[in-house]
Amino acid sequence: MVDSATASFEQDRNALVIEIKLRKRALLPLGKIFSLFSALLVFIGVYKSINLLSLMGYFLLLALFFNALLASRRLRYVAVKRYFPDQLYAGVPGIYQIEVNNVENKMIPPWYLIDASSDRGKGWAIPSLGAYARYYLQSRILPLRRGNLKLAKLELRGSYPFGLVQKRIWAEQNDEVLVLPKLGLSRPSSLENFIAKLSALDDTGNIARFHPLAQEEFHGLRVYRQGDSPRAIHWRTSARRGELMVRELEDFPGDDLLLVLDLGIGNNNELESFISFAATVVHDYCRVRGNRMVVLVLASEVAIFDERAEYSFGVKVLQHLAPANACTSVAEYRNACTNAAIEIEKLTMPPATLALRRINNSDSFEPLKDRLAPFLDAKTAHEKGFYEPPSLMGEA
Repeated sequence: MVDSATASFEQDRNALVIEIKLRKRALLPLGKIFSLFSALLVFIGVYKSINLLSLMGYFLLLALFFNALLASRRLRYVAVKRYFPDQLYAGVPGIYQIEVNNVENKMIPPWYLIDASSDRGKGWAIPSLGAYARYYLQSRILPLRRGNLKLAKLELRGSYPFGLVQKRIWAEQNDEVLVLPKLGLSRPSSLENFIAKLSALDDTGNIARFHPLAQEEFHGLRVYRQGDSPRAIHWRTSARRGELMVRELEDFPGDDLLLVLDLGIGNNNELESFISFAATVVHDYCRVRGNRMVVLVLASEVAIFDERAEYSFGVKVLQHLAPANACTSVAEYRNACTNAAIEIEKLTMPPATLALRRINNSDSFEPLKDRLAPFLDAKTAHEKGFYEPPSLMGEA
């Protein structure tokens, strides 16, 4: 989906905008030749006492000086800004837009825009911008890790009017974007059966179970969103409408769930694998459901989310998981458990419970000991066929 969108943009982009190779030196190749030729004329003119050659050499050096003086003079009238229309996920190329705006009533001659954060490693040659004109570019970025990603400042380079000297200035904006955890692939129907067999007893003394036909109840079609499973795409409608459409399924009312995400102790690669697993379960459950979902994040900062399971709710939980850290000591972990227990006491608990942990052991989270809550880790989920981990590409 990302590649097709990028290909479409490349076809529609103005032909005047072309890719350029980066040059960090002030003197461009033509400027080097120009300066050497000027110095040679001055040397010969002075050495041979030929005033005309000396005058020509000094004139060329003066042109070089004025080029350096004027190269970036009008670039201060340019305002550039990045826009991220969709959430960024670790390990997945994301598309973003750059707005170029001339904020003054003066024409800006051609110049170059460099974005070091782009995965393409190249920049663009921008044509002349008229008074108050706006220009839009589109590029891609490949974030490798979750959390707050600090982007490089956008760089503006000018060589007007002679193309001999290149001057660089940087945009004042210094962007920071949140990268959500890397997602794998879960099988919600298998997880439902797992929870139903081991879930807590309801008020009638029976084990709370998910409705067996819940995932077969068709709700409608909607536009494809980043992260949706390709298996949910309705290809016939997509071909007719010219954009990807996916099936939206609705669960049977009453399939409420308490999901505990226990990040444990210590920040390491094991934690990254667990957060990817937890984010995948939350994302997939919230993509097609409308039931109540309570998510408790047990980490250095305890957080609890209690809303209807839908796409926006899943994104909210993933935004909290993106910069989350595990507890650094046993004492901090016990304190987090105490705080979580206090928060749980304030809630009306859903009948079904699932606790995700970094490792599978016999110890249970203290506030859940009175409930028949199933505990699950990424390795066990993978062995049982509930979960497929994402690619390890980009991990250190």
